[in-house]
Amino acid sequence: MGLFGGKETNDNSPQNNLKGTDSGELSEVYKIKDRLDSDEQVHVVAKQSRLVPGGSMITTPNIIFATDKRLIIRNPTLLGLRENFEDYSYDKITNIKLEKGMMSSTLVITAPGMGTASRQGRVTGLIPWGRGEDGMIDAIPKDKAEQILKLVRFKMEEIRKAKNQPTQIMQSVSIADEISKLAKLLADGLISPEEFSEMKKSLMNKK
Repeated sequence: MGLFGGKETNDNSPQNNLKGTDSGELSEVYKIKDRLDSDEQVHVVAKQSRLVPGGSMITTPNIIFATDKRLIIRNPTLLGLRENFEDYSYDKITNIKLEKGMMSSTLVITAPGMGTASRQGRVTGLIPWGRGEDGMIDAIPKDKAEQILKLVRFKMEEIRKAKNQPTQIMQSVSIADEISKLAKLLADGLISPEEFSEMKKSLMNKK
């Protein structure tokens, strides 16, 4: 499911790229559309509940936007008169977990800079959140929290596989080269067919 990216359609509206969302979510995405890349799409919009576990109230709830590239956190302050934005690309996120409560869930995100962002509250007036290098955002609707969890884990795995792929290709090329050398030794009569077969099997087992 994708909402829309920073590039608008010819009729100056992103509605044509909108899939399965409500007007409330659409209006929130409109507020950050200038921050989105031209090809970036928002998949999940999750807004904190005003009532967090323990009964405390949030006057200006955080909103999480999970796009196909990153997590964007919109942090309004001063009753919405000012706002702060943070974004964390999926290749920078090292861990994410979900803590389920009775009425809502908490997302705990680990990424460089999360701890710094969470300690800015007293100085800047921003709503502080997070603990250490973990960014803890509570009072998220359960279904939205689970959607974000699945998307982030999928993107993290996708990035991990992409990073490993060049190594695997180089390894395959190297093994093929070694087998070619063994074949030449066999053709030159420097090794026996049995030795060739054994050494080739040993190389193949290294994959």
